[in-house]
Amino acid sequence: MFDWLRRRHETQRRLSVYPTANGLSLALTDRDESGALVIRWVEHLGLDPLGLDAGLTLDIDDLPPDTGPDRRAEQRGGQDRRGPDRRGNDRRSADRRQGDRRQQKALALSASRADAAPPNPKMVELLQRIVRERDLRNVPCTGLLRSGDYSLVLLDSLALPASEIRGAVRWQLRELIDFPAEESVIDVFDVPEPDGHTARRMYAVAARRERVQQLVNLLNLADLEIRAIDIPELALRNIAALLPEDEGGVALISLDRQQGLMTVTRQESLYFARRVDCGTERLLTAASGEELTPALESLLDGLIIEVQRSLDFYERNFNQAPVTAIVFAPVPGVTRQLCDYMQAQLGVPVRWLDVAAECDVDVPDSLLLEGISVLGAALREEQVTL
Repeated sequence: MFDWLRRRHETQRRLSVYPTANGLSLALTDRDESGALVIRWVEHLGLDPLGLDAGLTLDIDDLPPDTGPDRRAEQRGGQDRRGPDRRGNDRRSADRRQGDRRQQKALALSASRADAAPPNPKMVELLQRIVRERDLRNVPCTGLLRSGDYSLVLLDSLALPASEIRGAVRWQLRELIDFPAEESVIDVFDVPEPDGHTARRMYAVAARRERVQQLVNLLNLADLEIRAIDIPELALRNIAALLPEDEGGVALISLDRQQGLMTVTRQESLYFARRVDCGTERLLTAASGEELTPALESLLDGLIIEVQRSLDFYERNFNQAPVTAIVFAPVPGVTRQLCDYMQAQLGVPVRWLDVAAECDVDVPDSLLLEGISVLGAALREEQVTL
């Protein structure tokens, strides 16, 4: 999403870091002997609850508005550089890969200042220790923003030169986001048209500048090579692109403790995303053994309504055929009958994601309670020409 453009060290390893409400989630990818991309490990590292403070939630009040004339020039010079995603097992056509490149347009951010937005010291210490113990210093890294750190807005495409789009979008977003557009970092990506014509829709990502700055500072203090600041919606897109159903369209639903994220993708492109009012805590409270309980059915009925409305929006507004499947990220402790129940109500195949088989990683299901976004972010690869 927001690419940090600098010279890269020659390494095949890629790290993703996702600051959460109670710690850090991390994932590391590498390439095997055949050159295929594999995930080496995924891990969640918790902080001592007694040590949590406002800094952990990326809440800060002040950020210097100016990073200096040299850095502003660097930003202007890098705004039109682009970084496409590449996957070792990509068998799709060059045209589809080109469409993916349009979704992964890069934005050169201003340089970080360690004194501008200090991250939580305990989180810095934890990340520094992991980087030191696992020899990750200068490994290219993608940092993930949390849901409250940005807004994702669907807009009509603008017939403007690339150099003018962000300024125009910033003006459009003034009444559409709940924080000042002047204090945000903006990026955009197109929604492909089914007929291959020029995109008529685009998504704008407006990230709170101070939240981006704090994440950048966290990664810099750990001596990581920042390659991108991304969002969970595009991280889930990376996982959906590995699924066999992605060719005809697939909805992927990942639940964290309080809420869920649903994405609808087709042929590696993100078409639709929304937060859903269902989290693992409520599911586990309503679940009981291997049977569907009345409480669980009631919770699922509400989720089914949200999913059906989302699928209707996708078909109607993007002129797409119905998705071929709905895939759930695993939720340990919830009956497998969940998928059967939702499939009967929605009339669409519903299944659980097989992380080990489809993402080539052996990760305990319990870890996925922290969400699979960090796993998807680790699958992101770009080629940057400097």
